[in-house]
Amino acid sequence: MSGQSSNDDIYLFIMRHGEAEAPQIDDKRRQLTTLGREQSKKAASWLREHYCSSGTVDLALVSPYSRARQTHDMVSLDIVSDRIEIDEEFIPSGLPKVASDYIDAIIHNAVNTKKPIKRLLVVSHMPLVSYLVDELCQSYTTSLFSTASIAVIKYSLNDHKGKLITHYQGL
Repeated sequence: MSGQSSNDDIYLFIMRHGEAEAPQIDDKRRQLTTLGREQSKKAASWLREHYCSSGTVDLALVSPYSRARQTHDMVSLDIVSDRIEIDEEFIPSGLPKVASDYIDAIIHNAVNTKKPIKRLLVVSHMPLVSYLVDELCQSYTTSLFSTASIAVIKYSLNDHKGKLITHYQGL
């Protein structure tokens, strides 16, 4: 089964929110559509089947925007986050280098604790998710993310760098 790992493997799941309502005056409050909720559930099911058979991730970093939080809620029906942080670093206009450094610092700080991070989920937006994958993998291919898609990155603590394993494109 894919996703089986040694004790040193860390998996990052970079997810774009599900389909949302048409743009409005207040972008932060846009809600998921019915399709967006369904997309998010299917993505969670795929993630659980391939990379999270335990049904948990150690940490979820989620944009404060409604559609990202709702996407995480849908994912949580299948995969529970041991810890959740709602964080401004993961808004659509977030800076990929800052977000990448933040993820790296969180993972490194957790190494010597009783609960090191082995599975980390980010729920965010385009264009940040695309640039974040590039920054984490130092690849600069700028992949496009359809709604509720997930990039799976195997991250090396020693190299401070990840490798893109697969990209689930969803519906």
